[in-house]
Amino acid sequence: MYVYQLTYRDEGNLLPIGYFGSWKKARNVMKKYRSTLPGFKEYPNYFILKKVKLDEDDYYFPEK
Repeated sequence: MYVYQLTYRDEGNLLPIGYFGSWKKARNVMKKYRSTLPGFKEYPNYFILKKVKLDEDDYYFPEK
């Protein structure tokens, strides 16, 4: 099963907005933030929408 993670990149920080059961729901929330909320609407391209698999390790181990 997958969920859709919506975050906002603000000056190098990632601000979590939420997790959604469908891409469409996440996209609608992103559109709402882009069009109505100060701070978000000035930088509409800073949103990140990522499909995430549940119950799976997502940690990255860099090679040395």
